[in-house]
Amino acid sequence: MQRNRIKNLMFFSLAGETFFASYGLLMGEQAAVDSLLYLLASMIFIFSILLQPETGFSIPKDSKKEFFLKLILVVVMTGIAWISSRFWFSEIPIDPDYADMLPVIKVMNERFLSGHWRSVYDRIPEIWNGVLPIYLPAMWLPYSGAVFLQMDMRWVTAGAVLLSFFGFLRIVRIKQNGYFGIGLLSIAALLFWWIFARNDIHNLISMSEEGVVILYFVLLTIAILSGNIYFISITASLCMLSRYSMIGWLIPFMFYLFIRKEFRKLFIFLLTGFIFFLFLLLIPFGFKMLERMIALPGNYIVFAKRIWEHNPEVYWLNPGLAKFYGPSRIAALHKTLLVMSFLAPFLFLSICQFQKRWKLENINLACFKLSIVIFYQFIDVPYGYLFYTSSFVSLIIASVCLKPKRVEGGFKP
Repeated sequence: MQRNRIKNLMFFSLAGETFFASYGLLMGEQAAVDSLLYLLASMIFIFSILLQPETGFSIPKDSKKEFFLKLILVVVMTGIAWISSRFWFSEIPIDPDYADMLPVIKVMNERFLSGHWRSVYDRIPEIWNGVLPIYLPAMWLPYSGAVFLQMDMRWVTAGAVLLSFFGFLRIVRIKQNGYFGIGLLSIAALLFWWIFARNDIHNLISMSEEGVVILYFVLLTIAILSGNIYFISITASLCMLSRYSMIGWLIPFMFYLFIRKEFRKLFIFLLTGFIFFLFLLLIPFGFKMLERMIALPGNYIVFAKRIWEHNPEVYWLNPGLAKFYGPSRIAALHKTLLVMSFLAPFLFLSICQFQKRWKLENINLACFKLSIVIFYQFIDVPYGYLFYTSSFVSLIIASVCLKPKRVEGGFKP
């Protein structure tokens, strides 16, 4: 009975978090309420991770009926994604006047493919009179194939999002899992439809590069659940070299390995990160690029002021807390982001470990989710498409934690 209450807490908090990150945003004047409810649902979800009796990862061996059901869902989702993506691509061109992310990434890849590696991060005169590229290598490199083949780059974004949903489908147990199986499918369907059919609200598919980040974080979540240090190290490196959003989890995770006296794993984690940093960033692009990346977070204050002046709706069409700070307290918001991103996850892990009430594996997983929630809640410019990384992380965690318990003769919820 206790187990069912814990699973219900996770399930309904996941449903709330997903809803308030999607259709809840259509509440209009109640957007501030939506943000608070989203944060509440996220915090309850994090607490429910701590309460789980087990979070071990295992890929279910699907029965024939479940396999064919999932296969049908894959075909249907692929069809919907293809049709809707083509529609949005025809409606919204890749143009700096709409959004400059993909045009900048395209030029970066063109320079890279032509062999001019040292000029990849030089100013781009043809975009905004000389825009300075800021994207990390693991963010823009996945688009090199599309640029080389001269295809629409946004198929990489759409494909990465679709693969993230397929990862969920492969893990989730549908049959013999009570209402959790159908419930998780329903939550995933709501998120899928929102991303592909309501792109006009968030522009994830048509204007952003965030699909790549979502896929990295899905893989990292699976890696953490599996406990495989090589998988964790590689995916964490890719996440860090695409977006900083899980940076607050790095020190707590290393502390977690230290507490468990897993010094070999700690060494593998540090060495892998150093190798990725060396060969994906420092050697090909040099120290100048490193200095620019270090200065990048501070530059967002100026950028945030510009967005408040010209596109204030950005701050209302998302679940972030930046709207409560307003245009006059951008510097305070940025300081909050820095302090909370590093301090909150470490304090969380330390306090939970000190209380000795929960499994250390659960604390680490909850700390990872917390670091993502904190980062996006206080991010300087909270574009709506940024928040779906956190939604996918929750979906993957729930698909593992809300699995049926194996007993003799079958499964039970």
